Amino acid sequence: MITLTASEGKRIIAKAVAREECVIRAMEKGTVVVCPGTTNAYVLESLTGKRLEAKGKFAIGIVTPSGTCVTKAGVRMREAVLRCGELSEMGIKEVIGDLDPEDVFIKGANAIDPMGNAGVYLGSETGGTIGMSIGTLLARGVNVVVPASLEKLVPFPIAEIVPRIGNRRFRASMGLPVGMMQLPGKVITEIDAISSLFMCDCIPLGGSEGNRCYSIEGDEGAVKEAWDFISSIKGEPAISFEKEDCSSCRFKCRKVW
Repeated sequence: MITLTASEGKRIIAKAVAREECVIRAMEKGTVVVCPGTTNAYVLESLTGKRLEAKGKFAIGIVTPSGTCVTKAGVRMREAVLRCGELSEMGIKEVIGDLDPEDVFIKGANAIDPMGNAGVYLGSETGGTIGMSIGTLLARGVNVVVPASLEKLVPFPIAEIVPRIGNRRFRASMGLPVGMMQLPGKVITEIDAISSLFMCDCIPLGGSEGNRCYSIEGDEGAVKEAWDFISSIKGEPAISFEKEDCSSCRFKCRKVW
């Protein structure tokens, strides 16, 4: 039996993403696009081998105790584009036209349902990064990988949430009102990560205060390997953010009823 904090869960998910076959191939001779996001900050570390000291800068939309928000525009990092394993200076607008089935697009999620479907918030009026990319990704058969912690699990089908919300549909919102898009691609949670990395069965047991418990079952050697790795990442610090100032934010919240 193990317990993972949200940050520890993101760390193990990132390790599994880096070992996906399509990601390994694209790192060798293709393109990998890593969109900003808290889990993707760990993914970028796993792919480059370089530590991000301020992971909160590799995120745009965030969920805080006071509501949905965005990070400060002046300090946030844009998406990362790796060409043949090397971090480039290019952005998504410069590479989206070149992506093909040998490439990988990594996008985090805000919700996953019990059927394994993922959804992402749309705070931008035009759908942001995914809004401008989704058509090309689907048309060309680009590999989409969706790292998503089980802290995002919702007991409701994503397909039923999507038509019921929208950033212009809420009368009031604690923070930035959002819509949602269902994401295509392979979702990787803590369960998937532990199963693929260590060839163990991983069963969620619930949790509290953002911490989740799991049972790991399997061959003794495999379970010991999983135990040792998870023990080594215990104490992973929580991600901190610098929120955008309301006076300079281009997004419009609807806090007043």
